[in-house]
Amino acid sequence: MTVTGDSVRIVKLIGAPVDRVYQAFVDPDELVRWMHPDPFRGVSATNDPRVGGRGELSHRDVDGEDVVGGFIWEYLEVEQNRKLVMDWQFGPEWDPDQTHSRMTIELLETEEGSTEVTLFHERLGEAPPGGHMGVNTGWTQALESLERHFENEGEER
Repeated sequence: MTVTGDSVRIVKLIGAPVDRVYQAFVDPDELVRWMHPDPFRGVSATNDPRVGGRGELSHRDVDGEDVVGGFIWEYLEVEQNRKLVMDWQFGPEWDPDQTHSRMTIELLETEEGSTEVTLFHERLGEAPPGGHMGVNTGWTQALESLERHFENEGEER
């Protein structure tokens, strides 16, 4: 993990093949299961993983009562099983006037059945509540949730 200036970089080894990890980043049903910081839970997601396509994910609070936030993104670059680059916004609705950051996800199969995920979130500017360390904590927790997603995959399906 590295937090510098207005960026956060996290590298995490996930015990799943690169094509499955890629699917977890682009399939809305999978995004809802894992892409959330603790203690929130995903509610709904949409995704159109092509250049110019958009996606969004909403979160509920720990009680499951209120939608408390989420993410909205637009794809700038898509390389299947390798790389996703997105114009990223924290919040419930796309706002072209709001500060947008850039999220890059790089996937590298390190050995059969394992994938190194590099998450680089840059141009954070005035980061959401919690600041840059909050962004780092949230993504660290989300990637840990991704790891658990694959560990528990047989139980979910």
